[in-house]
Amino acid sequence: MQTYVVKSGDTLGKISTRFYSDASQFPLIVAANRIANPDRLRVGQRLNIPDAGTATSAFVVTPPEPPPTPAASAVLSSATVNLNAQRLAGVDPKLAQLGLRLVDLCAQAGVALLITQGLRTWEEQDALFAQGRTTPGNIVTNAHGGESWHNFGLAFDILVLDSVGKADWDTHHPGWMRAAALGKSLGLEWGGDWTTFKDLPHFQHIGHLTLGECRELFSQGLEAIWQRIDL
Repeated sequence: MQTYVVKSGDTLGKISTRFYSDASQFPLIVAANRIANPDRLRVGQRLNIPDAGTATSAFVVTPPEPPPTPAASAVLSSATVNLNAQRLAGVDPKLAQLGLRLVDLCAQAGVALLITQGLRTWEEQDALFAQGRTTPGNIVTNAHGGESWHNFGLAFDILVLDSVGKADWDTHHPGWMRAAALGKSLGLEWGGDWTTFKDLPHFQHIGHLTLGECRELFSQGLEAIWQRIDL
């Protein structure tokens, strides 16, 4: 067994990748050190790192769920709560309820979420598609206007916040996988499960609708589309 001293910027996912070449093995470290909250490491904290060959049999690989506490819910500032409500206001009301429920469940598990976007206009979608192609930035979508579930109020995106409320885009952070599991438990489809263009921040609920059907109904208003969704 090795030991490791936590440094600034470390997450359990990063440490797991360093020793096991696999971020998903972080529960081995959690079990070996009886870590109550996997999202909260202290700089200078000394961790026992089980040997890869014996870790599976020696330790429980399922991380313990941290008990809900007032502190876990308190990581959501009033500004974040207001932004989440505003950004879900434009989507299907039933989907908005699921989105807020996901935020609450994650907060109870010690993970703070920010809703970054809900409804997106077709013009905004075209501008996003141009990014990294004809305008500066990275390619973030393969969808033109009318080709994204965001355009019909049937999807929202999230961002995991760190312990001081800043954006944490490190997808090795355990909070991303916890949000994915909780979202899917609510019946939401997670973009991280897609095979061609993985989209970890993305959640949607589309029922049996197709994008073609959404485009046909769009002239009648978003409510006409939402009425076709069986949540």
